[in-house]
Amino acid sequence: MLGKPVVAAGVVLSLAVTLTSCATASGSSEARALEEALQPVREAQSYRMTGEIRSPDGTKTPFDAQVIAGGDCKGTVGGAESLLSKGRVWTRWKDSAVDQAVSLLNDGRAASAGPVTPAGDVPAWEAARLLRGAYMVTELPAETPQLEGIAAVCKTGELLAGASSSDSDVLPEPVTERRGARLRPLTLTDGPVRIRVYVPEHGKPSARLAEYHVEGGRSFFVRFSGLGEPVTVTPPRNQQTVSSSDVMSLLRS
Repeated sequence: MLGKPVVAAGVVLSLAVTLTSCATASGSSEARALEEALQPVREAQSYRMTGEIRSPDGTKTPFDAQVIAGGDCKGTVGGAESLLSKGRVWTRWKDSAVDQAVSLLNDGRAASAGPVTPAGDVPAWEAARLLRGAYMVTELPAETPQLEGIAAVCKTGELLAGASSSDSDVLPEPVTERRGARLRPLTLTDGPVRIRVYVPEHGKPSARLAEYHVEGGRSFFVRFSGLGEPVTVTPPRNQQTVSSSDVMSLLRS
C-alpha cells in the first residue's frame, strides 16, 4: 500500500510515504504495463528529471534535476540552483529571483523595494540581503516545502520509480495526445496519493510522462531521461552561505 502522506511542511520530502515492494501487486495488464514502463527508472543508478511543480494556488515552477538513485541530486528549481547531499540542501537564487523567493518564504509579503532601501517589511528586506549571492543551507526534513529546493523533486523520482511495486489497483484512462504522441494513462490511487504514468498507446510500455499528486498539496509532472548517465554531486565549497533557520528567524521577527 501507499503510506498515508502528511500534506504539510515538506509535502514530499517529509512524507512517511514509501511505495514498498509487494509480492501481491495487481496482476492486471495495466499493472504489468505500469511496472514495465517504470522498471528502467527503478533499475537505473542515475537519471535526469525535467518538468514542473504545480502548487494548489496554480503556481507553476519548472525544474531540471540530475539524480543519483537513492542518494544525492542537483539541478535548478525556478530561479534557483539547488543541490542535495547527505540530508542537506544548498539553494542559491539569481539576484532577480531573490525577492520572489523571500515572498514565498514570508507568506506572500514583499521583500524589498530595492537592494539598498528597505520597503515596509524590514525583516523581509534583511532576509533578501542575506540571500543575495549566498547559498541557503537547509537541514532535512525542512519545516516548509519552500525550503526543500531540489530535494522534493528528487524524492518524487524515487517514489514514482517505486510505484510499480505497490499493491494498489492500476486503472486505465482514455488515450490522450501529448507532444504529438498518443499516450495511454495508467493511474494508481491510494487515499490522497495519485500517480499517473503515460505510456505509448501501442507497443512496449515506457514512461513518457509521469505525475505525482497529493490531494491538497503540490503536483509533480516529470519526464525521465539520461538513464544510467553518470552524475556527480559535490557540495559548494568556499562559498558564502546562510542557514535557512536564520532566514526564517528573521522573517518571524
